[in-house]
Amino acid sequence: MLISSSKLKELAASIGVDQIGVTSADPLDYMQERLQRRINEEKVTPFEENNPALRLSPAHLLKHCRTIITLVIPYQAADHRLPLKEDQPLGKVARCARSIDYHRIVEVKAGELIGKIKRKTASSFNYRVLSDRSPLLERELTRNSGLGLIGENCTLINPRYGSYGALGTILIDKYIEPDRATKMSCEGCGRCREVCPTGALEEPYILNPYRCLSYLTQAAGVFPRELRPFLGRQIYGCDTCQEICPHNENVISSPFKESAFFFLPAEPPLLPLLRMTRKEYELTINLTSAGWRGKTTLQRNAVIALGNIKDPAAVRPLVNLLENDFRPVIRLHAAWALGRIRDKKSLYALEKSYQRDPEAGVKSEAKLALEQQ
Repeated sequence: MLISSSKLKELAASIGVDQIGVTSADPLDYMQERLQRRINEEKVTPFEENNPALRLSPAHLLKHCRTIITLVIPYQAADHRLPLKEDQPLGKVARCARSIDYHRIVEVKAGELIGKIKRKTASSFNYRVLSDRSPLLERELTRNSGLGLIGENCTLINPRYGSYGALGTILIDKYIEPDRATKMSCEGCGRCREVCPTGALEEPYILNPYRCLSYLTQAAGVFPRELRPFLGRQIYGCDTCQEICPHNENVISSPFKESAFFFLPAEPPLLPLLRMTRKEYELTINLTSAGWRGKTTLQRNAVIALGNIKDPAAVRPLVNLLENDFRPVIRLHAAWALGRIRDKKSLYALEKSYQRDPEAGVKSEAKLALEQQ
């Protein structure tokens, strides 16, 4: 055995990680049927591995893998808001994306832990650190290691931090005695399913990602027209099903020192986001977990949010996008947003777009916006 589970936890605590568990590297064959159902029902997103074999066995990622260490790292940002000089339309950002990218924190802490294990055991071993970008079923592995339950909303709920935590896994080719799965269970209250704006939680533990706002805010391209009103002010992620969960009522804040920089506040002003330069994006949003989707997708979401807010202050910036932005996807959503506001200037811009825009999709959106009542 490489190291005892109790000693591993001591080493983790010394670097500020108090939620760490161990599970076997045996394939999760019992999850095969559930994965196949998702494939059959076409609920696998482009972000996921669609080969079940690669999702069930860590041996595909680390040869001779014997043990999986799991970590839960709470999100650093809570409810930070910018002081504003005047009223202006504001968006909303999920907790996971308000501060420094949690993938980096998980990777740093995992690296520190590996270093301590090596110094303590004087052993050589092969390992691999993964966080979120892994094909493995991270939530199931974390549950098996005793760090939480899986709620009806498909999130991993930790006893200490609730569902507001990032998951990380460390694959190791040495044996460590595994922990027991948690005895916690979902209360089955159904609140998460009741409050889901789009009905994405179709059944307990069954999520339709193509109706989930968290997924849709990250998916590039045209946002489904019928679901845009449900987005509200959200520009990245969605915490609705988590905010209602009773397991999240008394969660403990992050033990790590809060970052002095919140690159995406809880409610960012939307109009500055529309004119954000590439450099400004690189120095702010790109440093969060939302950064990977790129500026265009976040600006598309901001445009939809402005259409839902219907603030007249957004008309001029939206008209500017409709008339001058080189990206058809931005012009298309600007047309929709102006159709929601529907003042004289909006309608004039939409008529002109319908007559002159070279993209069929934009013309069609402008036409629909003009026709809606």
